[in-house]
Amino acid sequence: MLLNSLPAVGFIIAIVLSIIALFRKLHIKSKSVTPLPPGPRGLPIVGNLLDLPSKGSEPGPHWLRHKDLYGPISSITVLGQTIIIINDRMLAFELLDKRASKTSSRPHSVFAVDMVGWSKAPAALDNTNLLRTYRKAMARVIGSPGAVAKFDEVHEIEIRRLLWRLQRDPKNFVDHVRKAAGGLILRLSYGYVVDPHGNDYLVDLAERAIGEFALAFTPGLWMVDSIPALKYLPDWCPGAGFKKTARKLAANLIDSLEKPFAFTRSQMVRKKHAPSIASNVIEQGDSEEVAKWTAFSIYGAGVDTTVASIQAFLLAMTLYPDVQAKAQAEIDQVIGPSRLPTFSDRDNLPYMDAIVRETVRWHTVAPVAVPHKADENDIFHGCFIPKGAILIANSWAFNHDPQTHHRPFDFIPDRFLASKDHQAEPDAFNVSFGYGRRTCPGRFVASAAMFLAVAQCLAAFNISKAVDENGCEIEPKLGATTELVSYVLPFQCDITPRSDEYVALIRAAEQDHPFGESDAEFYRQFQIRTDDKKR
Repeated sequence: MLLNSLPAVGFIIAIVLSIIALFRKLHIKSKSVTPLPPGPRGLPIVGNLLDLPSKGSEPGPHWLRHKDLYGPISSITVLGQTIIIINDRMLAFELLDKRASKTSSRPHSVFAVDMVGWSKAPAALDNTNLLRTYRKAMARVIGSPGAVAKFDEVHEIEIRRLLWRLQRDPKNFVDHVRKAAGGLILRLSYGYVVDPHGNDYLVDLAERAIGEFALAFTPGLWMVDSIPALKYLPDWCPGAGFKKTARKLAANLIDSLEKPFAFTRSQMVRKKHAPSIASNVIEQGDSEEVAKWTAFSIYGAGVDTTVASIQAFLLAMTLYPDVQAKAQAEIDQVIGPSRLPTFSDRDNLPYMDAIVRETVRWHTVAPVAVPHKADENDIFHGCFIPKGAILIANSWAFNHDPQTHHRPFDFIPDRFLASKDHQAEPDAFNVSFGYGRRTCPGRFVASAAMFLAVAQCLAAFNISKAVDENGCEIEPKLGATTELVSYVLPFQCDITPRSDEYVALIRAAEQDHPFGESDAEFYRQFQIRTDDKKR
């Protein structure tokens, strides 16, 4: 009887200690002479819990309201945790970039890190030596446009396959974009060629991992992140179902981390590996663990953001036919219809490049970036920033600030092109890929993938509003999802080839790079061996 009661006793003790710790945190902050940034008055104990974005509301517009009420930097406190909201572009750079030595860690998630196992993921690490090791490894292989250029052929193969699928089945453009992004990033990360027809085991595995990463790190979803003592709840206790979920996600994480890397390692042993991030990291002398997490992190960071950005581009072209026409005129003048654009054309296609930058600004894929954490107490513009405070930069607000971008809710690529009568507006890439030491290491990969997808899609296709059975145009609904990575709302569009010449160029992709060649058989055999071991 006593033994059976021990877990419950431990849980009660942990709850009491958590409450004591909470009151200590509140007491320490109340003793500070310098005040926190202004913000709404909270309730006892729970603080500003009710001031967090409600389910389904977009976080960028939600936090922007603080700017009118409390100024460019504000704060709330939830269960003793201070959250600083930054609604000014220059203040964000000053706090997260210039003071990066103090503000480059990550908020700790008990559920995702302690229970699921994301403790060694670069995105979850504090500003530690291990993080610096990861970032150095990433910088060597994809840290500059020149480094990314080694993978130009990979980009061109996968984007041409995207065109081929769009030409054959334009209605399912979302699926085709996901397949192309998965194929592209898997080649870059592991040297793995996806099955060009139907589902691919590794694409499915990686997509599941991305979804579960977002689930595990969703702010406010797991009560254990606010009350860590809950992780000591006995499994049989009501409300402890999150522990079973954590174990399931942990097992899936191990699969997602190990199985793609197993392919690269197998190919390296046989001297048959294609250049990839995983193989390059190992060849440069880093450990297999660093190679695993580096490649896995690039895949996780790259696929969802690439898919979200390309979908936003297709929506913009559906809504702004004048922009599309101007871009196609640039292609026709510079290249003509005899071939598709390549990376070598980028310098001669400034309007196309501006469309990429405007897409990133118009639809901010990470509306509030990934939060930072203060590593020590600090005074910032007369406000107290306590150690452990969560720092949120409202990137969506920066990209839609009318003081920075005129007509911010319209899609206007010309805003980034300087002329004698117009000064180019600030580059949205500078706020859309993170800040300081946590700037996304895959930003050059994202830029390359977006340019080629935009240029080749506009060269080959006309994109327009879909029509219903009565011949009436279907107006897309504007808005965005509210997950960690934001997508435009589902919409329909018509995608049709611009000419027979472009149809021929698209179909040539199957001959130039045969679709029958893939590495999917490795995983079919891998699964057979795994099943045999289980038996």
